[in-house]
Amino acid sequence: MMHTTKRKPNTVGHILVSEFLGPLGIELSVLADAMGVHRNSISRIVNNKGPLTPKMAIRLAAALGTSPQFWLNIQHAVDIWEVSHSKASAKDLGIKTINPTALSNTTYKTV
Repeated sequence: MMHTTKRKPNTVGHILVSEFLGPLGIELSVLADAMGVHRNSISRIVNNKGPLTPKMAIRLAAALGTSPQFWLNIQHAVDIWEVSHSKASAKDLGIKTINPTALSNTTYKTV
């Protein structure tokens, strides 16, 4: 069984503001300029208006001295949480759990 948490993980936007922009006094336009993107791109991240792309993670990492994996792990945690807490459960989607002991009794036809 997969471990789930009831509290939604902090988003990339929240971490960006609370751990970087706010404490370091960096304005959105300054970060956008350093990353070579439009200010609206940073605003979308800060306001959680879409998922962080790998390309933007690379830019954020380079501008802030972190790693792309740092940012993508945050995004991944949020994505998994949102899917696991959505209205469409595995049962609703017709997904069944595989029983490994039952597999040993199953024969497969090779194509």
